[in-house]
Amino acid sequence: MRGVASVLIAGGLGCAVWAGLTNQARFAQAEPGAVKPNPAYAPAAVAAAPVESDKERRARLNARLQTMIKDGKGVRLTDAPPPVRRRAETRPSAPAARMAATPSRAEPTASFAPPLVNADAAPSVRRSGYTPPYLDLKTPPRVPDNDLECLTQAIYYEARNESEAGQAAVAEVVLNRSRHRAYPKRVCEVVYQRNSRTCQFTFTCDGSIGRRAINPVAWARAERIAREVYEGRSASQLPKNSVNYHANYVRPSWGSRLARVRQIGAHIFYGAPLNGGTNPGAWEREREPARSGLLFVRNDALDRAYTLMTAQAAPSEPSAPAGS
Repeated sequence: MRGVASVLIAGGLGCAVWAGLTNQARFAQAEPGAVKPNPAYAPAAVAAAPVESDKERRARLNARLQTMIKDGKGVRLTDAPPPVRRRAETRPSAPAARMAATPSRAEPTASFAPPLVNADAAPSVRRSGYTPPYLDLKTPPRVPDNDLECLTQAIYYEARNESEAGQAAVAEVVLNRSRHRAYPKRVCEVVYQRNSRTCQFTFTCDGSIGRRAINPVAWARAERIAREVYEGRSASQLPKNSVNYHANYVRPSWGSRLARVRQIGAHIFYGAPLNGGTNPGAWEREREPARSGLLFVRNDALDRAYTLMTAQAAPSEPSAPAGS
């Protein structure tokens, strides 16, 4: 038994020693640098790469480009450009869709010929801010014979850039004046009314008529609106006592003496005078105009002066067309 125990102990010690040596060798292999390279797997010596010249590099690049062209992966600069793929059409915005859905209103053909361009008319001068225009009050105006034509002129020259509501409101003021006892009865007399210092509608004495060519579409639209207001087919926007208006960039002295009615676009419209005053530009038919202040010339005097000047003109001088 003692011998067997000795053999077992000796065998156990031997196994322990063998296990210890095995683990030590395993740990030694895990340490960096501990494993020796295997000559069988050693990489071959890398030969030094040759230095490539610029000529060889260009030749290699050219060969690569030629290969790409043959494969359809590139084009020459002289070749036609490739077809451009169109992007899918985007959906139009809401305002653009409304404009496209709303057909433009075709204007009827104008019945009155617009004023012709006057080569001698003074050119308009654009300046910063508002500059009072130069008024020619010495040359008698050429007044059209048709009241509807005068109303069309008033709409075109006073409010052609305004909305249709703003143009119709200007026409209402002209008609309200023709129905007011303090103004002339005929529309043309109202439009071309003037005195020794000013005119009621500036375009009739500042050279606007004939200064530049007329926009045919705007002229036809002005005539259509004039007919609708003149014949009562347009809804009224102003009271019957609204006989004055002005642009929003001017401040006339009479603005504070009248009741303000409303503003349409760039024009401010007024109603009856305040505190029992009088309308600017008004004159009583039953009595002579006052000697103080603005002296308004009666329209019959203008007619006589224009007739006299026409009679004194040379017979060979051709007469200008109406409204020029």
